[in-house]
Amino acid sequence: MMSVLCAIMFASGAFFSSTSSMCPESIPTVSIVSRCPSNGMEWKSAAERKKCDFLGKIQNCTQADNFVYHCVLNKDTTELLELCAPVWFMARYCARFSEVNKRIINDPGLDCTKFDPPCPSRFPSNESYKYQTCYRGIINKTPVFQQRMSVDCNTSTTSAFAVSFGILALLLLLFLVGIKLKWIKFTKQCLKKNDIERNKLEDRKEAVELHLLEGNEEQNEGGDITAEKMCSDIAEESRQFRIRSLSGDIEDCCSFKGVKTIGDLRDLLSAKIKKPKEILLIVDKGEGIIFNDETEIKTLKEIPSELMIGNQDRTTETGDDKIVVNDVISNKCLTGGKCQMSCEHWTAPNTLFDWTKEKLPGTLTKGLPCPKCGKMWDVDELIQRCKMSPDERLFFKSVEIVIKQNAELVK
Repeated sequence: MMSVLCAIMFASGAFFSSTSSMCPESIPTVSIVSRCPSNGMEWKSAAERKKCDFLGKIQNCTQADNFVYHCVLNKDTTELLELCAPVWFMARYCARFSEVNKRIINDPGLDCTKFDPPCPSRFPSNESYKYQTCYRGIINKTPVFQQRMSVDCNTSTTSAFAVSFGILALLLLLFLVGIKLKWIKFTKQCLKKNDIERNKLEDRKEAVELHLLEGNEEQNEGGDITAEKMCSDIAEESRQFRIRSLSGDIEDCCSFKGVKTIGDLRDLLSAKIKKPKEILLIVDKGEGIIFNDETEIKTLKEIPSELMIGNQDRTTETGDDKIVVNDVISNKCLTGGKCQMSCEHWTAPNTLFDWTKEKLPGTLTKGLPCPKCGKMWDVDELIQRCKMSPDERLFFKSVEIVIKQNAELVK
């Protein structure tokens, strides 16, 4: 029944164009499970039950043989999910599926190379079952209860039960008395500790007030300044890190003050170098990763230091701007500012770049297939048709190298 339902939902969505790495066809296949396969045999059995090979023939996200069974964490790492999805290459992080982004995400924050045993620095998302440490926290939250029922109620068992009950009642009474005594002792310790901490707090408050009076400094708006906050603010302002564009044209120092996420960092850089935030992306060129705005910097293994500055104007003059054509990616009507791909289908440079940015990193193919005819557009063609900036060229040529390395690993 589930297979039929999925097939109907896939068929109804088959006419939508694939404009990014999102895969809406994965959503109907998602189901919550208590555990994931722990070996190749279990994975094969689960995959046959899920029938992703059949669904792969009618989806429109990727090539049919790339739409496979997965068992991964949800985005918030609170549940285990079974689903069919395109293979995504993980870079040191546990595989997760985001129902909002409709895809497997390579979002830093759960570094499995730190686990024991660790995962490799690169692995395909459908091989997550090999790294069970990613699932450990979820499996431990699923307790298993067993009940035993007695069917023999003769006199001897009744007597034995009465004796056992009496012993248990006595032990329970002693246990409760023990807890009561410990609670009283603990309460006294807490009260004593609270008195000590209260005295320390009063001493610190007097010291800060004396400091403010001697220095003739103004208090903050709330009228309450603590030594800890003063020291924390100074330390945060003094912590800095360097960030450099991939081409080396821009290099700057950034303070950690107010910078918690990648989005905060992009806002800061946009204000400092006077360029639109939309063309500033924080990347890891060596791993072929573009960091998401919501990624918290403190969760990253290393502080990000590479900035990719994009092309602010990708307009292309074709000489036939009065001719109306359909965009093969967005399916919108195009007149001016369009570009023709090697398969003779048309698109717009901005649309093509957004599609490339979302679709190419993390894949196993040497380019991107045309959404209509399936002919492969290689990286050099994408670079040319998108009118990529020097930084973007450097990044996506590096992505091409990572794709080749990933393809070798799965052979």
